[in-house]
Amino acid sequence: MTTHPVSSSADPAQHGSGRHWLALAALNALPAEGGEPGPTGFAACGLEGEPQAPCHARRFTRSTLTGWGMQPLVDDVAVIVSELLSNALRYGLPCAPAGASAPGRIWLGLLRRGAGVLCAVSDPSSAAPVRKDADQLAESGRGLQVIDSLSDTWGWTTPDRSGKTVWASLSLK
Repeated sequence: MTTHPVSSSADPAQHGSGRHWLALAALNALPAEGGEPGPTGFAACGLEGEPQAPCHARRFTRSTLTGWGMQPLVDDVAVIVSELLSNALRYGLPCAPAGASAPGRIWLGLLRRGAGVLCAVSDPSSAAPVRKDADQLAESGRGLQVIDSLSDTWGWTTPDRSGKTVWASLSLK
């Protein structure tokens, strides 16, 4: 798998609005191929910084991909989305007291182009993701390794004052 940080001159004020952040991630994740791109689709949802967010995201992902007729990818994409959301909750939002919702909003976007799907999660943090080799006995710290092993490619947009988007793409084989 290959990771790709993406840079852009996009207006950072548009980042959290749901307009440019997913398109920016798609530039590297789903490169245009010759001819028609095939069926396309777009779905996005805003999620609050609460512990149930990954569950809501998995449900949204399963429903969307099933509606697009992409059942073979549902399980892998749901795991990737869950890992992306968990990382956004843990590292991308301001800290909140234990058991409370963190302030802020996370955006989940799904983009279909032909046989490929891009899943992207946008959060307000300006910190880039860091893939670490977790200790064998550690109970956490493997999210980006899981994403790397399940996706065709993954990466992130260059963090700026409005945050970043971490994305992964998969395709039907």
